[in-house]
Amino acid sequence: MIITIMIINKNAIKVIAFDADDTLWINEPYFQKAEHDFCALLENYLPQHAVSKELFETEMNNLPLYGYGVKGFILCMIETTSRISAGQLSLKTINKL
Repeated sequence: MIITIMIINKNAIKVIAFDADDTLWINEPYFQKAEHDFCALLENYLPQHAVSKELFETEMNNLPLYGYGVKGFILCMIETTSRISAGQLSLKTINKL
């Protein structure tokens, strides 16, 4: 999303424009559902809100490497799973991701 606002005179503002990628808006509910399911999958290790926080941290740390998108999201989920479970989560469970 690109938001550009240049204020020279606050009384002269007539229009504020937002330019956003509509495909992100369409797909956001799917990412949210995947994150919710992911957090539920790991609730035996941490409360769901803590799993969500850990996943977000992983995503932010890996953003320069993976960028945005489903591939980076899945890789971050796997990395978070490994860290939260200290490598003890079974491959069968990880395959549910």
